[in-house]
Amino acid sequence: MRKSIFGLSLLTLALIAAACGGGSLEGEEVLVFGAPATDGPDGKAIQEVFDDFTEETGIIATYVGSENFESEVQVQLESGDVPDIIYWPQPGGVVDAAERGLLVPLEDLDIDLDEYESRYSPYLVSLGVVDGVAYGGANAVNLKSIVWYQPAEFDKRGYSIPATWDEMIALADQIVADGMNPFCFGMYSNGATGWLATDWMEDVMLRTGGGTATYDQWVNHEIPFNDPVVKNAAEYLSQIMHTPDYVVGGTDAIVSTFFGNAQDPMFERDADGNPGCLMHRQASFIVGFWPEDAQPGAGTETTVFPFPVIDASLPKAALGGGDMFAATNDREATAALVQYLLLDDEAWTPVATNRNGHGSTRITANVNFDTSLYELEITRVLGATINAALSENAFRFDASDLMPVEIGQGAFWSEMTELASNGPSYIDTALDNIENAWP
Repeated sequence: MRKSIFGLSLLTLALIAAACGGGSLEGEEVLVFGAPATDGPDGKAIQEVFDDFTEETGIIATYVGSENFESEVQVQLESGDVPDIIYWPQPGGVVDAAERGLLVPLEDLDIDLDEYESRYSPYLVSLGVVDGVAYGGANAVNLKSIVWYQPAEFDKRGYSIPATWDEMIALADQIVADGMNPFCFGMYSNGATGWLATDWMEDVMLRTGGGTATYDQWVNHEIPFNDPVVKNAAEYLSQIMHTPDYVVGGTDAIVSTFFGNAQDPMFERDADGNPGCLMHRQASFIVGFWPEDAQPGAGTETTVFPFPVIDASLPKAALGGGDMFAATNDREATAALVQYLLLDDEAWTPVATNRNGHGSTRITANVNFDTSLYELEITRVLGATINAALSENAFRFDASDLMPVEIGQGAFWSEMTELASNGPSYIDTALDNIENAWP
């Protein structure tokens, strides 16, 4: 058993409580609900963290995940039949629930906010704050400003890694001329379909207009959703989605292909030895969805280049996502798990080391965590990149995850899906519909 200071302090508290007649927390149960599937790689990794917590404290923590999280969690919140802790893939969900009075402040769970901020950066902590009160606990984070490719396939054809958008488009045109599809692109995700298209727009927004400053204004609705700078980003997205032969399977495949299988064509070869696609803009977590025999090659056989520069005058920025949790009650057992997740720097070890072969590539948002512990070299590199971006205030969270639920998990997703299906002539309609839906 890992004898951390935190574990010993919990034991001490339990003994004091027992002496005072309060009893031990052993056998108490904490239920946690989130988006990663219970039996998927990330769900298994989360449960392994909880199992370590149970071993140290005797408190039974159970994780339950659902691919229909967004709709199911709203039903739970409205009915009042809620789990003890909820893992949101969108900090905007935490903010929405907190504004409705459904969450418990971290201070009420005995979280030292200065200590929390020192581990997770002021920026990430701020995403879970409402009216000056912190409710959200930063947990996992991922890097989205990357494009996956296979160096051997590039080398075989004499292709160069594109540093700018124009270079990437020129490369895409060359790939089409060579009889192949440049991009994998699939965004079906059950009730969350559309988020992959919003990711593309967000990366463009960080690299055009006013960069991070304009991006922050967009997130906070200080500029309208149909502003020219937003339309410009949608036009860049449309160029990828709607240029003939750019995407494997064409436009129809974009909205019908499950995002987790979108990159599969890169690992397949036709009769001429050509892969189904040569580039895939997707977050660092996608490795966990690859075919099992492809996963060990992450960082070598299949690796990444940075999302291309569009306006060279703007500072570099990194787009990312992740999950943020919050508690719905202040039970001692609930508070103990929140303290463990936020303040124990070793809590992430079973995830990083791929204990029991769960296959998760989750990256902790805790900048104090030793990134050398990650099993895959690519995860070590991406984890260090995220930490550096956070420390330089160059990291920005996925915009749709920060916007009000009606937008980020509603109109933005659905209208980008409609844009994929209807073509570039739908851009103005899509942006007007999102603007009109803003609460």
